[in-house]
Amino acid sequence: MDIATSFSSSHDASTAIAEAISRLKLQIINPKLILVYFSESYEVAPFQEALHSAFPEAQILGCSSCQGVMTDEGYHGGAGVALWAISDYYGAYGSAIVATSQSKYEMARQALLKAIANCQRFGEMPSMILLHASPGEEEDIIRGIEDELGTSVPIIGGSAADNFIQGNWMIFNQEQQSRNGVGICVFYPSCKISFSFHSGYASTGSSAVATRVNGRELLELDGRPAVEVYQEWLGEALIEQQFNFASSLNPLGRIAGQIHDLPYFKLAHPLRITEQGGIELFATITPGETLYFMEGTEERLITRAGRVVGSAFELYSNSQLHPIGGITIYCAGCMLRVQHRMAEVAEYVNKAMQNAPFVSPFTLGEQGQFAGGENAHGNLMISAVLFHKD
Repeated sequence: MDIATSFSSSHDASTAIAEAISRLKLQIINPKLILVYFSESYEVAPFQEALHSAFPEAQILGCSSCQGVMTDEGYHGGAGVALWAISDYYGAYGSAIVATSQSKYEMARQALLKAIANCQRFGEMPSMILLHASPGEEEDIIRGIEDELGTSVPIIGGSAADNFIQGNWMIFNQEQQSRNGVGICVFYPSCKISFSFHSGYASTGSSAVATRVNGRELLELDGRPAVEVYQEWLGEALIEQQFNFASSLNPLGRIAGQIHDLPYFKLAHPLRITEQGGIELFATITPGETLYFMEGTEERLITRAGRVVGSAFELYSNSQLHPIGGITIYCAGCMLRVQHRMAEVAEYVNKAMQNAPFVSPFTLGEQGQFAGGENAHGNLMISAVLFHKD
């Protein structure tokens, strides 16, 4: 079993994918699955054609990433395409995309069943699911998957991203491409895998109840306009142009579970102030939920990716694990906040990964499984999966 990555920064799609494929072929033979992460500037049709020609038997899942990608070779800012491939004689992998006028819940159910059919593992529970969908309704997507498989299968993933949140994201696989759909890959690997999903932020102690909500617009906290309460917590009034960037160190948290009486949180990142004095978020809030004012630092954003990878080893605390490779999902909002120091982030991940190959897109929403076993969608989060040889 082997895992390999490659990268090209060429601005031409055909040249970039040709270079990335050539470099990948030097490291791996007959991959069963290829993941593709790329900047919004590329047309994906040349990617599909070149990958099918080079690896006709491989399953593929591609997802756009915000302003670059990260691999074991470092941080690649700007334009670029990264490939992650796994060769696994005894394992199986299936990819599918569903993009219809149905709800994301229904698309998720259909994509899951189609992905299982594409690797002919009917009736078998996958070891994990990789999710890449267009932003929005991620909570419903998770619910659709869990209604089919139950809650025990770990879900990791990230919502497709573009450079400036203008809808220029894209997902694709060996069969189709879409700006508004659900992409799923099911994993049946022949090795041990381990997971981690963390926020890296701490509660300040300030909290309020969501008393009025409209979808992903938080209108009131404790009966008051949400933006008034949030800016009181923040200690300053923000203009619209500052809001998304400034709020990346102070998201809103909800308790997802507890370990040893200590709560852990899933985060909602404030995007903008609405005309009603509310706050538009990248995650869905339920009326009656208690929201906590969270706090992070740039230093934590730089070091925590390595810590999240390191904590994935704790799943098999009594075993000696040797990572073959991994996937990390790193929030685009966090990346933009510390973009000038992303080379350090890559170093921390490489060290934690013991220099095994990995890929990391920058996404507009992260999915993962917490230590308590809950699959969840959040923002400003990091999700990781490691593949181990015995």
